[in-house]
Amino acid sequence: MPKRCHPRVALASAVALACTGAASAQTGARLDTVEVIGVAYRMERQIDDVAPTATAITRRDIEREVVTNLRELLRYEPGVAIENAPARFGLGAIGIRGMTGNRVLMTLDGVRLPDAYRVGSFSNASRNQLDTALLQKVEILRGPSSALYGSDALGGVVAFSTVDPDDVLGPARAAQATLDLGYASANERWQRGVLVAARGERLAGLIGYQRATARETENFGTNDTIGTARTAPNPQRAATESLLAKLVWPQAESGRWRLTLDRYVDGVETDVLSLNPQSSRTTRLEGDDLGQRERVSVDADLPGILGLTRQRGLVYSQRSLTRNDTLDLRTNTTAACLSAVGTVNCLREVRFRYEQKEQGASWLGELDAAAAGHWLFGIEAARLRADEMRDGRQTNLNTGVTTNVVGTETFPTRDFPLSTTDRIGAFAQDEIALAAERLTLILALRFDRFRTRAQADAAFLSGSAGRIPVDSADQALSPRLGLLYRASPSTTFSAQWASGFRAPPASDINIGLSSLPSGYAVIPNPDLKAERSRGLELGVRGRYPRFEVTATAFETHYRDLILSRAALPCPADPRCVPGATGTFQSQNVARARIRGAEASALWRVRGPWSVQAAASHARGDDTSRNVPLNTIEPTRLVAGVFYDDNGFSAAFHVSHAWAKERIDSRAGTLFAPPAYTVVDLTASWQVHPRVRISAGVFNLTDRKYWLWSDVRDVLNPGATIDRYTQPGRNASVLLRAQID
Repeated sequence: MPKRCHPRVALASAVALACTGAASAQTGARLDTVEVIGVAYRMERQIDDVAPTATAITRRDIEREVVTNLRELLRYEPGVAIENAPARFGLGAIGIRGMTGNRVLMTLDGVRLPDAYRVGSFSNASRNQLDTALLQKVEILRGPSSALYGSDALGGVVAFSTVDPDDVLGPARAAQATLDLGYASANERWQRGVLVAARGERLAGLIGYQRATARETENFGTNDTIGTARTAPNPQRAATESLLAKLVWPQAESGRWRLTLDRYVDGVETDVLSLNPQSSRTTRLEGDDLGQRERVSVDADLPGILGLTRQRGLVYSQRSLTRNDTLDLRTNTTAACLSAVGTVNCLREVRFRYEQKEQGASWLGELDAAAAGHWLFGIEAARLRADEMRDGRQTNLNTGVTTNVVGTETFPTRDFPLSTTDRIGAFAQDEIALAAERLTLILALRFDRFRTRAQADAAFLSGSAGRIPVDSADQALSPRLGLLYRASPSTTFSAQWASGFRAPPASDINIGLSSLPSGYAVIPNPDLKAERSRGLELGVRGRYPRFEVTATAFETHYRDLILSRAALPCPADPRCVPGATGTFQSQNVARARIRGAEASALWRVRGPWSVQAAASHARGDDTSRNVPLNTIEPTRLVAGVFYDDNGFSAAFHVSHAWAKERIDSRAGTLFAPPAYTVVDLTASWQVHPRVRISAGVFNLTDRKYWLWSDVRDVLNPGATIDRYTQPGRNASVLLRAQID
């Protein structure tokens, strides 16, 4: 019998290998190393002055790996995953070290990306609202980070930065246009784009436009029948458009000012041939989904005043809109159009609409105070307005009668009222150099106050049985303590104790649904507290002439995690609604502990050759119920052999994930993905001084495999599990041409 390599042993071996000389780049298992990073301190720092929990992905990485979406962007980042709902809605939120959804802060050019929200089977507002083709850099900060970032940085931060005129022009050019043409076989995706930049003595500008069309993403499903047993992909027609425009005033006397306009739109039409498992009478199901985001922002890097060495300011306004339209045809059903057998044919048309508008401003300032250390100060204020509504109608196709009563719900209705959330926060951080500057002590503290005000209207009151929503307010202190010890010019040890929190969202505070004919009621909870985390990390970074290494061990405790729509013990609980079989309310009930290790290594073998690897392992437990935490990703190792010389680069990537073993299956049977190994081959060739071709063949061995982040919420999948498989062997190519 072959010996089994336990994940912990494999990770320990990776760390040991790194410590003896085969180290990782700061970008995971990628070719480039990054010398400057900003996400760890909100101001740029040399990589040697940053704990190894911060990594980056560059525009060059994105081009060479032929990245077309967020999942492909993160495929070589162990410990970081993104959710996917293949039947219809596609990619969702990013998870870091087992914290998912809105518990990871995502920003674009310093502006928070919209929150995710979903209710029921046909409503899904995603955070996947950006175009990777217009990104310059992505920085990932793992672990609690609220001492600098405030709410939502419970599990970490993902900071996206869009391309600037200087990134396109370099130091010498006055004007340049870049044309993109790309294709990906996994979903027949065609990409066309143009990026134009120019600059003069006092002004620089950029405008970029990208458009892509695609179909459904392939998988290993072979059952292409119409019905709930289907495993082949549902047919889809998708299109995305993105626009980025910037004006930059690089005047040294008054600082550097930048105006940014950013717009992203994606639309997907889906023939849901896998139908609705909740209704046996559904014979046709179609989805028409729209995601849209617009942002205008002004930011500035300013000279210091009143003793400050540097200032940075940001003012922004952002709007996002999600619209999900669903058409549900039911045949041979009852007059109420339910799941029972009858003689009626009916058509249900339902629309979910979720709009978020946010305006905000922030200011950062740096101060060198000699013996008192290097200070960073920050102030932020923002107002978020959330507007959610569901509408629908039901038509009896036998009689032609249309009603706004669909099932047991009367439309239009809101699941939570119109809500306005105000956030204000202030922080200070001091970096104190000790022991002849070999030791740096980092002290940080942030105060946040947040208030949610609710406005009830007829649409909310009709669906909540007249319950009046309440306002809510709370505050949070987020401390951080860190140490950096430079044992030598090449080796740095780090230790950090950090905290995170997430303010309770309006959708949990004031959710209100009541359907007594169906036997349920969902009631508000004005006493919800903020979710909180405390984490300890120990790390090492080594940078040597031919080797680089990072390694981190961490343990984080979470408390007051919000369980949305938790069942109350009825009828004993006085909060139970009379006449309802079940009453539900969002509550602070969960506690969790997540601990693990991460390591990465880079070995510059000789000349243009290098070898890299990165690994992550975590173990998570819901300590309030003594069960495994299902959001923990399996142990994963990625490695690559790289060649880069004279305008040609190539990489041979190997990704291995161990089988998922620790699963909480109390709610129903969950599929445990087996171990898998996937091989990718990418290459990029400067065929002409102004033309570069990048191409990749992914899943080279045509391996059938599943990602845990795709199946962890799929109860009792049975024979339909192939619906969630990843694409087989597929290829992507990108042609990028420059015109001066």
